[in-house]
Amino acid sequence: MRAAGQCPPQWAALDADPPLFASARWLAAMGDRIEGAHWWLVHRPGGDGPEVGFFGSVSEDSSISEAKNPWRLLFEPGTARSLTRQALERQAAARAAGPAPEQWFPSLVLTYPGLECFPLGPGRYSAAALDGAIAEVVAEARAAALRSVAFLYVQPEETELAAALRRAGFLEVPTALRANLRLPGGTFEDYLASLGRDARKGVARIRRRLATRGVTVRRQLLRDADDRLIEELVGLRLKHRAKYGRRPDAAGERSQLHTLRASFGEHGRLQLAVADGRTIGFCLFLEAGGIRHAWMTGTDYADPRSPGTYFELGFHAPIEEAYLTGCRELSFSYGAEATKLERGCRLDEVTSFVLPLDQAAFGPAREAAAALAGALVRPDAAGPDTH
Repeated sequence: MRAAGQCPPQWAALDADPPLFASARWLAAMGDRIEGAHWWLVHRPGGDGPEVGFFGSVSEDSSISEAKNPWRLLFEPGTARSLTRQALERQAAARAAGPAPEQWFPSLVLTYPGLECFPLGPGRYSAAALDGAIAEVVAEARAAALRSVAFLYVQPEETELAAALRRAGFLEVPTALRANLRLPGGTFEDYLASLGRDARKGVARIRRRLATRGVTVRRQLLRDADDRLIEELVGLRLKHRAKYGRRPDAAGERSQLHTLRASFGEHGRLQLAVADGRTIGFCLFLEAGGIRHAWMTGTDYADPRSPGTYFELGFHAPIEEAYLTGCRELSFSYGAEATKLERGCRLDEVTSFVLPLDQAAFGPAREAAAALAGALVRPDAAGPDTH
């Protein structure tokens, strides 16, 4: 079942037109965004049963970031979600009673670069095929002496996968609220009409201020970005990293942008804020299966003309472009839910499923999962923008 190191030929055979995040091309280019040794797991049931595939990564590091760390998703509050006070207290008690993080690793984490988890192949909606595939995944993990298995960021549409994981005894962990926008009506004016009065005024106010400051918005495909523009984007990414306390990584940002341009340039749509011929902000969206995903952003925060560019480039301009180009849904990923709610997004709960393979860890893990059930706090819409 398991192939390691590189994407096997049978993976591509599972689906002639796979979702972008599960495509062999995407995994070859972006797989290293998920740390650890990569596994491609293809389940072939006996007889004429349909095949199912999963992509996973084996992490040895118990200090891996919370987004990909099953122990932290179960036992720590996390920065990508808000929990009720009662849930935090019960979670803390479970954490104190449970094994240390190191006892959960090595861990097999099944999620794609893009933080989504779904099966690939003709058996992805078959209960029997999914049951068999999940059982084989767990058996492979036990054979490799791993200590936990986690299917992270199972999207709300994946009801068959979620049901199969529950049948297999996995613990369910509410992980984040995903912000997606299904476009109302047929024009940008229809979108504006769907917003509250203050939000509508906010769009007009931001656009008026940007025009007064001499900031124009330009759109283009990533494939058409020249090297000079790529370097401008790298610089803006470094300013973004610095603002949020992340270490500088010009080489990593440059490599990612060059890879995306070379391999997925036709799927990438750039929104650019330009002033005096210089790019002072950008947002990149990736097209995947009819949904445009907000992928990365950057701003020159020191430029006095930049306030408001984030909202224009991250929401207003790409929403307007979506109407013009026939896209019907945009995904704004996780975090900052109140801001996204105010801009018309719906908030859907995304779930992870975790199975400790050490029986001593199961009791505290079950207590933590019970504490988290139904404990995500949904925000009210944000107040008026101050940017």
